[in-house]
Amino acid sequence: MVTAIIVNYHRHLLTTRAAASVLADQPDAQVIVIDNSADTEEARALQNLLPDQVTCQIAPENLGFGKACNLGYARARHDWVLLLNPDAFVLKGCITALVSFLQKTPRAGAVAPLTYWDKAQQWLLPPALLPTPATELTLTLALGWPWLGRFVSQKFRSWALTGIRSEQPVPQRMLSGGHMLLRRSAVDAAGGLFDPDFFMYFEDTDLCVRLHKAGFQLYLVPQAQAVHAWESDGGKGELAAGSRLLYFQKQFPGSLLFTACQRLERDSPALNLHESRQLGLRQDPLQLAVPPELHGGWVLEISPHPLLVPALYCFGRGDQAQITEQVWALLGGGEYWARIGSPEGNGLQRFRFSVAERGSHRA
Repeated sequence: MVTAIIVNYHRHLLTTRAAASVLADQPDAQVIVIDNSADTEEARALQNLLPDQVTCQIAPENLGFGKACNLGYARARHDWVLLLNPDAFVLKGCITALVSFLQKTPRAGAVAPLTYWDKAQQWLLPPALLPTPATELTLTLALGWPWLGRFVSQKFRSWALTGIRSEQPVPQRMLSGGHMLLRRSAVDAAGGLFDPDFFMYFEDTDLCVRLHKAGFQLYLVPQAQAVHAWESDGGKGELAAGSRLLYFQKQFPGSLLFTACQRLERDSPALNLHESRQLGLRQDPLQLAVPPELHGGWVLEISPHPLLVPALYCFGRGDQAQITEQVWALLGGGEYWARIGSPEGNGLQRFRFSVAERGSHRA
């Protein structure tokens, strides 16, 4: 049996959907919702909507994602623990496929489903890249050196597409805490769920490193599928940066490579962002004309990072590649890069565009 933990923060409608998806897939699952909103009306709305069999614990304050998950973990009754973001939901058969793989693979400490970005299941989220001093320094250098940037960007694209197109489970170095099934004994062997020093961001990265150090493996299981309607939100950059620094100080203390990376980031504000066709500020969803040689099959990528590391992927055919209204609404204000080409990497074209700031999508 499975315990699912969902942390709510002013998202009672989405949290209810996430909990319902777990129960639809596993009716006997233990579902625990921790409400971090510190808002009486939000708590009341959440409790009124959640099914009776869901345990809802109201935190006294916003504890942060990691501490809230730890509260749920302390109440978990089962050996398999599912972490699910409120803006995510599992598709039918997802949990069964994940549990089955863990049962057959004793050294697997955590697994994740193939995850779509949108409810229409047209866009796929990439596998997660584990941050290390080497990867961080490489990405920083690649932003300034176009030849290295093209190499790194295309290498990541090839790796990501291989992972999300695989029909077999794929070993991973990092999994997202937004949709991850854990083996409880592995988590305990790795020192527990989340380090409470991480308020939000990088707590899952730290956990993945600890699982590896404890001798466990991580996998992406394509037979299991979920949707994570993740919203791009540049407003949390300062919080993410603080957690990133904490992660590197903990897992790579005294790293000369990371120190060099920090100096480059600080001393090189004007970066060469490589050649891209400028599309300007976009009010309406992006639509691109596809070159004739790609009509038989193309991949459209979108990313807030100029190297498209990471990116979101849409596979298609025909003479037009476009972003739907639903997906466009997930893009927060800021700069984005897009790229279109064949799945094999032929005929790649890059674009750069901006999206105006919009109101919160909070439900």
